[in-house]
Amino acid sequence: MNYSFRLEKVLNYKENIEDLKKAKYGDINSRLNNEEEILVSFNQHKANLVVEKNNSAKRTNIGNLKLYNSYLQDISVTIQKQEIKIEEMKVELEEAKEELLVAMQEKKAFEKLKENDYKEFIIESKRQEEKLVDGIVTFNTSQQ
Repeated sequence: MNYSFRLEKVLNYKENIEDLKKAKYGDINSRLNNEEEILVSFNQHKANLVVEKNNSAKRTNIGNLKLYNSYLQDISVTIQKQEIKIEEMKVELEEAKEELLVAMQEKKAFEKLKENDYKEFIIESKRQEEKLVDGIVTFNTSQQ
């Protein structure tokens, strides 16, 4: 007798769903890391501008200082927008993580069903084998 799990197609489907959820989670995580790197570069650029502004404050005119301040305000707004974007992506990542956990649990449940079904199959196979052996022994003893 060959073993076949009657819900094999469902298990395969659950495995595919889990793989898709893993890919989605990895994609969002990668995008989040990129956005965080962008934020770091914005912050470094702003820090460099502040240093540059402070160093040139004595040598420059008020018009240039106003330009520095205006540009620093623009960068600050950009940083705030980037921080909001990162927070939204963190929420999205958490949702993807929850979806992945659910998919993993569902797949694990079907794997457990398959494992239990296989154990029952082995037990039933042994019973059938014992019946066959008993029948052979009974036949042989009745022949003698």
